[in-house]
Amino acid sequence: MREGGETAITIMMRRGFRFLTWVALTLVALMATLALAVALFDWNLAKPWITRQLSAVLAREIRVDGPITLGWSLAPAHKDGSSPWLPQLHFTARELHIGNPDWARSADHLLRARTLDLHFSPLLLLRWHWHITDLRVEGLDLVMERADERRKSWRFSDQPRSRWSFDIHQIVFERALIRYVDQPLNMDLHFDVRPLVSSANQAAEVRQAEGAASVGPANPSAMVLQAAITGRFGDASIQGNLRGGALPDLLNEDSIYPLQAEGEVGEVHTALSGKLINPHQLTRAELQLQLSGDSLDRLYAASGVPLPATRPFTTQGQLSITRLDTETRAWDWHYAHFTGKVGDSDFSGDAQYYRGPPKNRLRVTAEAGLLRLSDYVPDAGKKSGVHPDKTATRVLPDQPAKPQRWAKLDAEIALHAKRVQLHPDIALQDASTTLRLQDQVLTAAPLHFALAGGKGEGEIRLDGRQTDIGAKLQLQVQGVQVRELFPRLARIDASFGKVDGRATLTGSGNSVAAMLAHANGEIKADLSQGTISQFILEAAGLNLANAVFAKLYRDQQVKLLCGAADVSIKDGLAQVRHGILNTEDAAIDISGQVDLAKETLSLDVVPRTKQVRILSLRTPLYVRGTFAKPDIGASKGALAARAGAAAALALVAPVAAVIPLITPGQKIPDDCAPHAAAAPS
Repeated sequence: MREGGETAITIMMRRGFRFLTWVALTLVALMATLALAVALFDWNLAKPWITRQLSAVLAREIRVDGPITLGWSLAPAHKDGSSPWLPQLHFTARELHIGNPDWARSADHLLRARTLDLHFSPLLLLRWHWHITDLRVEGLDLVMERADERRKSWRFSDQPRSRWSFDIHQIVFERALIRYVDQPLNMDLHFDVRPLVSSANQAAEVRQAEGAASVGPANPSAMVLQAAITGRFGDASIQGNLRGGALPDLLNEDSIYPLQAEGEVGEVHTALSGKLINPHQLTRAELQLQLSGDSLDRLYAASGVPLPATRPFTTQGQLSITRLDTETRAWDWHYAHFTGKVGDSDFSGDAQYYRGPPKNRLRVTAEAGLLRLSDYVPDAGKKSGVHPDKTATRVLPDQPAKPQRWAKLDAEIALHAKRVQLHPDIALQDASTTLRLQDQVLTAAPLHFALAGGKGEGEIRLDGRQTDIGAKLQLQVQGVQVRELFPRLARIDASFGKVDGRATLTGSGNSVAAMLAHANGEIKADLSQGTISQFILEAAGLNLANAVFAKLYRDQQVKLLCGAADVSIKDGLAQVRHGILNTEDAAIDISGQVDLAKETLSLDVVPRTKQVRILSLRTPLYVRGTFAKPDIGASKGALAARAGAAAALALVAPVAAVIPLITPGQKIPDDCAPHAAAAPS
């Protein structure tokens, strides 16, 4: 039994080994047969059937108009002399056409190539992975389109993530035409791509394994491609040039793609450098960005951010773009540590722009050392239209805003400026406000500032929900020192008063000029005791007031007791309800109106003398003309009456001729409160 048992076990083991040997030999034979079939079979005979099956499975047209081949090859040897022992499949096709899916609207094809030659590992196909060691293409014309995260023309499945994955070690080409259309981003770009030096583009990990330089974005050796770019982004046309890393790094999963680009985006010159993180899915970008243009409003075409028309600008900073949600198409744009200039004004800060549903949002924190009004309202004081008299220049800014753009964005901008220059000689200090744009309503509140030793506060509201913007302004200033308000007065040995005032205005229109042309409200101001003279007014730069004073006082220095103004505005017509400058020897009443729509003046200046003055020709004055060209003169009727009376009396008695030139004094209160009007002297 022992011997018999051992003999039975031995026989069973031998039969088992024999069976396994036959199985192995059979598998080897099958593999050899398959290998021979692959190598020897004329695949062109099966080409019609293969292309029909692929077209049906992939739901798009697959066509090969030239011959195809499929054979075996060894993987390319590395530079260290080693070579993988496993063979690869080698596929070639001529005149290849792969169509786009039915939903794509950019072109009828995804890919067209005169010649396609690739080496790939067959075993990894069992793991749903394409391992392509070498891809060579001639006459490449590639059109990729994205409608959403499920519909991408280069994907052959509508599932959130395809079972298939791939990696490409090397792409060899001489020229490629690539078009990328992104419907959610409203982008359509064309790239004419050529190698910088070698036609071989190796993936980053292959270059590093073989001792090549890293792919850091600042490393010039990482740039192996150049491309001319045309197309559009949003409403902005694009034209420029790009240098980038190898094509495999643009296509492979979890890669980093370095790039540098410069060109025109709309009317804005743009330069950027940095890297795309996982560009295959495009989850993040880290870029250094520089922008410059004729006006900030030129940025709207590409960004959708409504900004004002300004003087030329430049800005630079670090831009990070991150995809937040693949389902809702949400992106976060973070423009960090930016600096820049608009005209002579400077700015710096951080901005965060959320672009996605339900609405785009912008948050900015900005600082300015100098903010000049003329840089942000560049047409102020310049000829911007034709005045009714056909010759004068309009002064009020009439550059129209575009409130319809406000509907696309909500914003919150915290702004602080050390100096806000309203006029070459007048500036606010330490000004701060928060601009908020919510549902097409723009507010600046609260508004705080220091002005010439005093302080001011207020708020502005612009409602863009209708065709014409509805505007509301509330402003109050207290304790404004006249000497500090006009710096050139600091050298003059005289005393100056303080100004308190407030303004409440409403209006409608899409420019400053239009809003004032339809304005309603009131302006009130009070001036405390001080000194006034023609020289002082000239030093302060108050040309109109200087001209009026010169008519009344020549070059005398006069003690000012007080001043007051009360102006009502209705439908753009400003009516002076009460206007007075009370000096030690006269009270000067100001009345009349100012047409803000026509920019015309119609004011009367009437002095009332407090004491008897001999040989006085101080008569009422008129102020007419336009804002740009005022006309100031003496009232000809009153002056002629006095001169005529003096001439008539001179015929009777020469001494009596001076009687009409004597100004009798009046009892006038020394305050500036409204009183019963006295007859003009």
